[in-house]
Amino acid sequence: MVTKGVENHQLGEPDGVLLLRGLEALQRHSCAMAAQCRRRLLLYSRRLDPRIYDQPCFVEAVKRLAIRHPRTRIRILVADSSLLARGGRLLQLIQDLPSHIAIRRRHEEYEEDARSFLLADEAGVLLRNPWHDFDAVRADYGGRSQARRLAEEFERIWERSHLDPALRRLHL
Repeated sequence: MVTKGVENHQLGEPDGVLLLRGLEALQRHSCAMAAQCRRRLLLYSRRLDPRIYDQPCFVEAVKRLAIRHPRTRIRILVADSSLLARGGRLLQLIQDLPSHIAIRRRHEEYEEDARSFLLADEAGVLLRNPWHDFDAVRADYGGRSQARRLAEEFERIWERSHLDPALRRLHL
C-alpha cells in the first residue's frame, strides 16, 4: 500500500515497489511520473483508458515534455484504438504535435498481451497486469532494471507495429 503522498516520490530515487489500489491512485501516480519525466515516456496499453490518460494533469505533463526538447521521445503502443479514436485531450495533443508524439497500433502477434505499462525516463514504471485491473498496480519510481527490460521489449514491439489510420486527423 502507498504510505506517503505521491508528491514524496521522486523519479529515479529507489524507494521500493508501491502497490497501488484503485483508479484514483493510478491517476495520481500516472500524472506524477509524467510530470517528472525529462527525456522519454513510453506507454504500452491494450487501450488508452481516458480516465487515466485524458486527465488534464497527464495531458499537460505530456505536452510540456513534448515541447521541452527536440530529442524528447514520447511513444505510445495500443492494441485497440477505438476509445482513443473517439477524441479527447490526449488524441488532440497527439494530432497537434505529431513530430513529438508517435503512436502505433501493436502488431497482431502481441494481441493477447494483457499488460499495460508506463515508463518514465530510465527509472519509472507503472505496471498493470492485466491491463484492466486497477487494484493491483505496481509503481516503482526507481525501477531501473525493470524499466530497461520493458523499454527494450517496447522497442522490439514498436519496430513490428504500424500506424493506425483511425487516429489520423481528417483535414476538410
